Parts: sequence; C-alpha cells; structure tokens
Amino acid sequence: RSILVLCFNRNAAVTLRRRIADLAGPDARGVTVQTYHSLAMRLVGASFAERMERGAEAPNFDKLIIDAPQLLRGESTIAGLEPAELRERLLSGFQYILVDEYQDIDQDQYDLISAIAGRALDDPERKLAILAVGDDDQNIYTFRRANVKFIRQFEKDYHATIHHLVENYRSTAHIISASQQLIGHNRDRMKAEQRLRVNRSRASELP
Repeated sequence: RSILVLCFNRNAAVTLRRRIADLAGPDARGVTVQTYHSLAMRLVGASFAERMERGAEAPNFDKLIIDAPQLLRGESTIAGLEPAELRERLLSGFQYILVDEYQDIDQDQYDLISAIAGRALDDPERKLAILAVGDDDQNIYTFRRANVKFIRQFEKDYHATIHHLVENYRSTAHIISASQQLIGHNRDRMKAEQRLRVNRSRASELP
C-alpha cells in the first residue's frame, strides 16, 4: 500500500497490474497503479464519471496535471489544512514511486513526478524513494512534447544510482545485432558503452 506506480496510458496500467499480480499474488491489490491523468484527477478530487452523470463538460486533463503539483507543493491550499498536512493526506501513505517509460515524459509530467517525490523538500523524511525505468533509445513521443533530457538528468535530480538493463528477453540474436548497429548511430546515448545481448537462458539457442 505504500507503493505508487505511474505509467503512460491505460493499456500500460492494465498490463502492469496484471504483471504485479502474477508476481505478488493477492498482495498486488495493495499497489496503486495509475496513469498521470488518473492520478492527477485523484489528487485534485475530480471525477470523470460524476461529471458525465451531471452532464458537465469533461475535465481539462492537461490542466489537472498542472493543478495537482501545486497542491502537493503548497502553492494551492484547502481551507483548514496546512501545506504539509495537505501533502500527507493527498499522498495517502505512499513511500515509494515507480515511474515507467521515464524517457517519454513531458514537462508537466516531470513537474508532477517531482512534486510527488518531494524533490525540492528539505526534509528527507518527507521525500518518497523513486525508481524510474526508461530507455533513451526508445524516446518516440517528441511530437507531443516528451523530452529525453528528463531521463538524462534523473541521476542528478535524485542523486540516483543507474543500473543498465542490457539483456533482451524478446528478440533473436540477429535482430539484436542489427538493431544495435542502427542505434549505435544515435548521439549522446546513455548506453553508448553498453552492449545489448540475449538473456542468459536463451544464449545457447540458435540465432
């Protein structure tokens, strides 16, 4: 119940919930898996279903992602609650945050993640531990303002340790070799010194 997982879209959320259930069984029900927009709605108290029932306009999802960090940072308030208390209530006991596909986030999503993690807070006890999973070679959403710079500065932002995941569990050795030659032309790669390979259990199989 102290784990929050953030992912790119609803399909990814469904997939992650299923994979966590396969790994953890019934305990998986305690893990919160949300998209950026669904989490923002939860934080600001907006309900899409209720608005539709009332015949109201759909919420401005992009604005929700801007409003939510302001609440967490204490820039917007709720009567009767101090900013620190409001943050604790909104985060509902979360201690750990996992962000999937970090290379595809944009500025607003970056700000939301930063606010949740408490990156700017002075008190380390109020910060969340953060794990980001991503691959700068797979940044394909520049057209919708995603920026690979955020994953490149993650280590500096959070004083993080980087672990390179270089074993491929899907493709054949021939495909991996060909793709590695292609992406080797990419500039400023984070894995420029890393070699991708077939995972160990398939290493002895024919290409």
